[in-house]
Amino acid sequence: MRLRRLTLALCLVLAPSFVAAAPPEDAVAAVKRTLDAALAIAQATGTRDENLASLRAVARDVLDTRAMGRRAMGDVLAAQPPAQQAEYLDLFDEVMVRAYLQKLLLFRAPRFSYGDPRRVGDTVVVTTRIATAKDEYRVEYEMRERDGRWLATDVIVEGISLSDNYKSQFRGLLRDRSFAELLDLMRAKAHPASKAPGS
Repeated sequence: MRLRRLTLALCLVLAPSFVAAAPPEDAVAAVKRTLDAALAIAQATGTRDENLASLRAVARDVLDTRAMGRRAMGDVLAAQPPAQQAEYLDLFDEVMVRAYLQKLLLFRAPRFSYGDPRRVGDTVVVTTRIATAKDEYRVEYEMRERDGRWLATDVIVEGISLSDNYKSQFRGLLRDRSFAELLDLMRAKAHPASKAPGS
């Protein structure tokens, strides 16, 4: 009898967390909403700058660039002063959004399809296929729930992780450059229009 009451009490305590957890299908809906919005913007009649601004907002609504930035930099980030950590994460956000949009905009008149989501630990992987007139591409979104929202903590394009790709680049650069020099390179990549003429 005592065991039964204990079991019931545990169920009552744990039940709210199960009820509150968003189902994996919501992760698919978040990706679908993002891609549908991006396609609508790309086909809109606004100026290039207007469309890019709208696309950036859509991308930031689904990409957890701070999680991606920490993953790409690893333990090195924690060793930096807080101001440099904050600037790095801001710059990485812009660099990642640009990279994501550049890949997305490569596709002409794309058609999207979605596979069943699969759980990998606390991550839900959403597989999408992007079909064009000539090719088909596989893009996977590693989604994690944050305060009732599903956000992508990595994007894998044809088997290549965007986060791990930057991690490899950063490791190579930091072998013979300082973190401050890496930030200089990221500033130039994130804000190419701000470079001095002739540089």
